[in-house]
Amino acid sequence: MAESAKSLPPSPLQRQLLEKLLDAEAPDLESSDDRLEKVNGLVSKSAYLDAARAAEALLRQGLYDVRLVGPYLLGLFIEGGLEAMPVVFQGLSRTLLINWQYFGPRERKDVFADGGLRWMLKVLNKHLEHHERLKDETWQRWSAPTNREPLEQALTLSEEIFSAFARAMPRNGCEAPFRRLTQWLEGHLQSLPAPASEEEPEPEHEEAPAEVEEESRAPARPAASARSAPASAVPTMPVSPALAQLMLKLAAFDTLVARQDFQRASVVAADVMNVVEHFDPRVYLPALFSRFFAGLSTNAEQVEPLLQSTETLSFRALDQLYRVDLETFLAQGTGEGE
Repeated sequence: MAESAKSLPPSPLQRQLLEKLLDAEAPDLESSDDRLEKVNGLVSKSAYLDAARAAEALLRQGLYDVRLVGPYLLGLFIEGGLEAMPVVFQGLSRTLLINWQYFGPRERKDVFADGGLRWMLKVLNKHLEHHERLKDETWQRWSAPTNREPLEQALTLSEEIFSAFARAMPRNGCEAPFRRLTQWLEGHLQSLPAPASEEEPEPEHEEAPAEVEEESRAPARPAASARSAPASAVPTMPVSPALAQLMLKLAAFDTLVARQDFQRASVVAADVMNVVEHFDPRVYLPALFSRFFAGLSTNAEQVEPLLQSTETLSFRALDQLYRVDLETFLAQGTGEGE
């Protein structure tokens, strides 16, 4: 009986330990503390899951120390793969943005956090690139369509985490490996097949045969069609994960102000102001630009030489027409403006 108990696999890591909202400073852990040395010793042996379990045990005791964050989050990734990325990113966000003031140690906290998180990000990047090279079973699991949603959820937090590094640790080495991580995740997300449920059938158009025949005989008039479109036909586009997250933050700010919880409202306000000041439409409105960049990349060889001639009279005249009357600009290209 004892032997069978010993052979049981260890319990999975508890995932939400860093998502708790702290309201008091954690007790300080001395650098010479045996429990902290155990975590560091396991890390030095590359026993990352064991190190994560040792860090988890201390976090569960309320010992919220920045030196435990890196080993714990790395363990979550090694155990859960890409599906654990939302928890990893959420843990980083909560630690750096909301609970930072309550984490220990009091002395040199930014230095310890920078060292631990930089190490964690570099090891995580190496793991990703290693399995990408091998194309092994782990890579096959990561390439399943089910990884799409976790990656989208994680990437909604990427900009706030990136800005939080500089806020919590003005002199840090985390930004470069974190940017490398997010770029890898974005690239991998683009390569994933869409789930079968997302593939919608083509809409069926029920038109009278006479109308179809009449339309087929009529010449195409794109500019005229644009003019005759009803004003109520407003273009729509899917809400990106980043935009959805921003909308949630704005709603959270309203809730906190109504609750008069101004300390937490100030945290949200600082983050939203940072988003506004560094607003990247490609992150928040990717669907708006995807067709443009696809067309530009496909026709780059034809467009690029013309971009070298922006000072010519013909280009400048077209540019002015484009700015003052887009419809005539389009109609001229089809011969309608002549």
